[in-house]
Parts: sequence; structure tokens; C-alpha cells
Amino acid sequence: MRADGSVIGRRAITPSVAKFIFDNFERRGDTHSFEIYETELKEELAQSRFAASEVPSTVRHALTVAENSFTSTGAKLAYHAPIFQKFGETGFGSIIRATMSLHQRCSSKCQYCSTILRNRADAISLEEAKSFVLSLYEDQAEYNRAKFAAYNEKYREQTGSDIRLRGLILSGGGQPNLWPHFAEFVDWLSGIDIDLGLITNGFPRALPEDIYSRFKWIRISITPEGASPHYPEGQFDQQYLPKTIINNANTTVGFSYVYGPWTDETMFSRIDKATTDKGFDYCRVLVDCNLTRAAQIQAHDILADQLFKAGLIDDVGQPTSRIFHQLKYHGTQEEADELWSEGQCFLQTYNIFWDTTGHDENGYSYCYPCDSVTVLAEEGTDNSVLASERRFNSEKWGVVPNTRVDELYTKPVFPTFDPRGQCSACLFMRNNKIVKELSDDAALRHTIKTPLQHVNFP
Repeated sequence: MRADGSVIGRRAITPSVAKFIFDNFERRGDTHSFEIYETELKEELAQSRFAASEVPSTVRHALTVAENSFTSTGAKLAYHAPIFQKFGETGFGSIIRATMSLHQRCSSKCQYCSTILRNRADAISLEEAKSFVLSLYEDQAEYNRAKFAAYNEKYREQTGSDIRLRGLILSGGGQPNLWPHFAEFVDWLSGIDIDLGLITNGFPRALPEDIYSRFKWIRISITPEGASPHYPEGQFDQQYLPKTIINNANTTVGFSYVYGPWTDETMFSRIDKATTDKGFDYCRVLVDCNLTRAAQIQAHDILADQLFKAGLIDDVGQPTSRIFHQLKYHGTQEEADELWSEGQCFLQTYNIFWDTTGHDENGYSYCYPCDSVTVLAEEGTDNSVLASERRFNSEKWGVVPNTRVDELYTKPVFPTFDPRGQCSACLFMRNNKIVKELSDDAALRHTIKTPLQHVNFP
């Protein structure tokens, strides 16, 4: 059928057509497999690889200050250089950035959801949440003052702070503000010197609107419009938004949108208008992270062309509005083997993501080196596809349980899994590379070139 829903033609699902559909799904992933080309269907042969180049440099894209400020490209790591000197010389990590999921509840049903296989609420208590933060904030600072005084002093000279948790993101499996203790927790956090970020799909009306003024930044995920109960008549720009986040110069507020087959021809113009009308600072657009690298690069090519045709980027990819294109894609096995020659993920030296999967059953849950292990789709040399797991698997990627989070800074950094085998399709190869360079090369620790925002969320 056409994009407007009109039927081009009908065809019976014969055994050969059924095989084509399954082959196409395996090769193209959960979203782009629904784009079936007529020529391929006639030949009943799903293309094994994408015709587009797998080289990201072919995409019409410019790396901007906005992308470096509002996403994790690795550009902000140099602001925290003393902790990487500490790691390079002592082997100990410093957790300055953390994300908490709080629970596994979400009202939306997004096709590309990175944790779509969750099946429990897995909510933590307010006391558990506070204990996690205090360990990384108070206890870690005290430990560094006592055990690593020289590095701590260097960090204070550069940042004005002890080595401790600097930036905390509340993510919550889609909607952290559905967690029953959300307002009380945010109120408590606002009394601590930590920059707060919020990622959510929507806003429950029951919460006091003033609570959102406590955040340094808020990112609102625009879901496929049919996937959200928050959109009146299926229109994202008609959703309820707290008055405290509209035209608020003190809080950075932005949209995030995943481009895919659900995107209609009006979407980008409506996003552009909503961003401007609400006084928001940006909208980042990207493609489905569940796709393989080859599929991602092709999708990025198409996305860039759509933005260019809409007049939202120029011929070299520079944004002409508040919308910017985040060029995010999977790494390769060759990159993994070279980068992680000793089998250690370097995100673990400064970052942690506490996901609550399994908390109801076990009474604890695990911390991971990043939030993207669930979307590691890989394509083999034989054109086979290893689909993303789309759930947090502690046996595969877990670092420590939340009850032992202190081990992340009181023990030398240690590999709990080999990223060469478990994360060869990593989305944060660049960040890993920069940490490795900052740890090894003292000269690179003074290479802050352009002032950026949100430096406590590297």
C-alpha cells in the first residue's frame, strides 16, 4: 500500500512469499522489514545487504555544538580529564554520571522500544533510590578525598567539585514520572549539588508542575503517534505539557524523535513548529537503534535527505532550525577488537546505568555500563542477523548489583564481560576511544576547544 493507506495491490501469502517475509524481517530488523520493495517481492528474494554505503561519512551531516551538548558524543569528557588520569595511573574509576530507571512502567507502545520484553513493574523503593545516590555522591567524594587526594585536588581545580556524582538522569523505562515517589525524590535531589536530567514520554497531570523546574534539562520523547495515550486525536503537539517547562529560560527542554516507516510527510514541519511555539531549545532526530549498522546508515541517508528537502538542514547537513540530526550508529567487530584489546569497556570508568529489571523477584537489580546494550543488532559476514535483545540481561552485561555500587569506585575497574564478544556493535565506540586516549595521553587532557552545555552529562 501507499503511505496514505491506499492499496497498490494484493498478493496471496504463498509458502514462497511467507519465506520472503521472514527472510526480509531477519535481514532488515523490526521496523524497516515492513518496507517491502515491489521488485524484490516479485523475485521473492529479500536483499541480503543494503545498497547504500556503510560508511557514515557519506551521510549529509555536520557535527554541531548542539549535538555535542545535548547528546553523548564524547566531546564533554575532556572537562573531566583528571578522573581519566586517575584511571590511567591507578586503575580506579570515578562515577560522575549515572542514570536511574526507577521502575519499568510506560504508557506508550513504541515499535522500536529498547526494553519491549519487560514484563514486571520492578519498582524500587524511595530508600533504595536515595541510598544509590548517596553512595555515589557523599561516600564517593569522601573516598576520593581520603584515598586519591592529589587527583581529587586536580579535579577540584578544574571543576570546583570533589570527584563524585555530578550528573543524574531519571529515565524510568519510558516514564519515570509514573513512579509513585517521583516528586518526593526530585524534591530531595534538588537539595544536593547534582545536575538533574529527565527523559520521559509524557507527563501525568497529577504531579505538581513546579517539580519540573528542578531539572537542568528535560527531553521529551515523541513516540509514533499511534503508540501514545498522551496524544489527543493522535497528535503529539496536542499533548499536555506542564506550564513550567514552556518558554523556560532556566531549563533546557528538547524533543527527541526516532525516524522510521511511521513518519508521515508532515511530521518534521510539525516538530519544527512545536519546538518554536513552546520555546524549546532543540529536537534531536535519529534512526532506530535496533537496526543493524548497514540498515542504520541507509536510514540515516534517507533521514538526511528528508530533512534537506524540508529545508531543516543545508546541503552539508548544518541545521537551519532547532532540529538537529544525531548520527548514531553501531560499531564493527574490527573496531571492537582494536579498541578493547584487553577486554575492558571504558564507559565503566565514569558512567553507570541502573536498570531495575529483576528487582521484584530478587530484591535487587543490576547496574550496566550504558543504556544501549539492549539494542545491539549485528550483521554477520554470511548476511545473518543477530537481533537486539531488547531487555537488560544481567548475566550478559551486568557490572554490579545496586547493593554493591560502591565497588565501582572502591575497587579497581574490572571487566565483568568481554565487550569484544558481547558489544561488538557498540553505539558508543567514540566515547570509549576518547576515554582510552585521555587515560593514556596527558597532552589530550587540555584539549577543550568549544564551550559546551551539560558538561556533567558526558
